[in-house]
Amino acid sequence: MNNVLIFMVLLPVAVVKGQQSAVQVPCNSIFGCISHVQCAADEYWTPGAALDGCCPGCVRGLGLEQPGCGINGTACASGLFCAKGDICKLNTTSCLSTRHVSEKVLWKPECDSRGEFQAKQCRGDRLLGRCFCYSATGQRIFGWQWLGKAENMTCACSRLRSDLEAAGRQDVTLHCAADGNFETLQCDGGVCWCADPKTGERWPRVPAVLPSMWKKLPCYNRTLHGEQYLRQCESGYFAQKRLEQKFYIHGHVNVIHNKVVCDYDGTYGIVEFERGIAYCTWRDGTRIEQYQTSSLKAHLMTCNCARDEKIYQAAGMQLELLCEGNGNYATLQDRNGVLFCVDRDGFVVAEGVQPETNCEEYMFG
Repeated sequence: MNNVLIFMVLLPVAVVKGQQSAVQVPCNSIFGCISHVQCAADEYWTPGAALDGCCPGCVRGLGLEQPGCGINGTACASGLFCAKGDICKLNTTSCLSTRHVSEKVLWKPECDSRGEFQAKQCRGDRLLGRCFCYSATGQRIFGWQWLGKAENMTCACSRLRSDLEAAGRQDVTLHCAADGNFETLQCDGGVCWCADPKTGERWPRVPAVLPSMWKKLPCYNRTLHGEQYLRQCESGYFAQKRLEQKFYIHGHVNVIHNKVVCDYDGTYGIVEFERGIAYCTWRDGTRIEQYQTSSLKAHLMTCNCARDEKIYQAAGMQLELLCEGNGNYATLQDRNGVLFCVDRDGFVVAEGVQPETNCEEYMFG
């Protein structure tokens, strides 16, 4: 007589007689999550909506431009916020807002499994396409690479620096590579270590050291790293911070200082300020003189177009798009009489448009 094996699987009970059970499925449960969730017409996919925050699920909420939010506890769907007039608007700092944008917007940032912006966002084809680093709130930050060379790009360093600065730290000294990964030698928070470029984790069996001993690390290279860890722009930045602190201590609070802006690799940032004028600058601190604007409008400057002219030139190519006077890409472009729209990174988002077209309608954010 054949033996019959009976397998029993004990599942945690979620509800017992209307009360929540003390037994909960942990996030690392072998049962896992349902990979694809179908939501009803009045529901929206939301990470952490099921299994006590472990798994995605469907949540009811008002859609884009729908009125009535905030009334009787009615909430907007994930990725939206309740704006003036009790109307749901896009919250572009949330990646879930990409689920609500107009069909006109052909490119939207990618979200991870938690519904957050992926640190690495790629555009275009493998020839001229590019990948950029993004912050947790969906803003482009330091770090880029040609798409065909971006296989090992993680943007982990740029994302970490962005998160630390958003949390209020003004003394971050992590050094990111041009693609947003970690440089091999790192010093920050009073300690130095040899780092994995993709993750920033310390090399195995190589202990971290005090900053005074950073040259003893096996990843130190005199030719590459020089005699001091901080680079020229960073040294100027911290010197100015010390000067501002001295003025503050002595009661001089209305003294105006020229702002020093550095990139995450320690080179000079995109903008330099002098006498009320903001200039686009290159990595070595030289001005790209023809691109400037009032310092009062500096927050609108990306200098993406101004810098891309130099990037394309270094790659043996010519940038064929027009720049605004402040170094940004002109959103409305003309190619032999045919008008088209480009976004802030210079990628085409709409073709065959009219002169009165508002190109912002075709862009995310």
